[in-house]
Amino acid sequence: MKKFLIAITLLLFLTAIAADAQWRSKTHDVYNALEKTLDIKIDGELDDAEGWKAVFDTVKGTNGDPFCGVENEDVGGAVKAFEPHGGGKWDGADDHETCFAFVWDADAIYIALSVTDDEHQNGGGQWNGDSLQIAFEPTGKRDGGLQLFLYNVALGNDAKNMLAVHNERTNGAPGLVAGEDVAITRNENKKETYYEIAITPEDLGLKVPFKEGYELGVGLCVNDGDKAAGQGGQKGWSGWYPHAVVHGKNSEKTGLVKLTDETLAVEPSNKLTTTWGRLKSIR
Repeated sequence: MKKFLIAITLLLFLTAIAADAQWRSKTHDVYNALEKTLDIKIDGELDDAEGWKAVFDTVKGTNGDPFCGVENEDVGGAVKAFEPHGGGKWDGADDHETCFAFVWDADAIYIALSVTDDEHQNGGGQWNGDSLQIAFEPTGKRDGGLQLFLYNVALGNDAKNMLAVHNERTNGAPGLVAGEDVAITRNENKKETYYEIAITPEDLGLKVPFKEGYELGVGLCVNDGDKAAGQGGQKGWSGWYPHAVVHGKNSEKTGLVKLTDETLAVEPSNKLTTTWGRLKSIR
């Protein structure tokens, strides 16, 4: 009887461990953010003058691939670059794919996303259609039940006149302001949408400037909608640890951003020495 009780206890212990185990990307779990080298204007223009293109090309996962088309776990346990939802369909990277980058200085963490998307569809919702939902876990511990800061941003159907910002959960922090902290632009010729965001320490409830060594959990859920009948709204997503936002608000399901003291080299002419080759799909 004693052996039986020990076996049951051990089984329950192992079951609890399995239940608490959290999926982590084997190659893109940690993003080592570079310290900002050049001035950044939050205007949704990810041009060479701000260094974004070089950052996209330089920071890579442990397998040598950039943070582009990153695979995430879906609700069934499969690992894929895009998770369909609500009857959504995905036709590959040209249909929808997200590349993203982070840089930082003492005043802010800057986030850029370049989203390949063959059709831009958003009827006015901050998440129900082409949009970005972000979760921040400011301690970097990434345990369950920790405080999250949640922001949703989107560009309207005309891709010009409507920038929607929803400060879903600020925990008393100021929240983001459209046109100041967030900018989104659409390049219809290239079929790409660009997001540019600045997050200050105050936005995360911090009272000290950012510094090298600081870590935080981040989830990026880039929703996709298309114009075809039945494909409008939130019909799937890509990004980085999107389950921090969808299927619950989950602080343990975030990726880890580490602020490093590394920078991109700049020539005396104020040009980055790292050259930009347009990112190709890795899928």
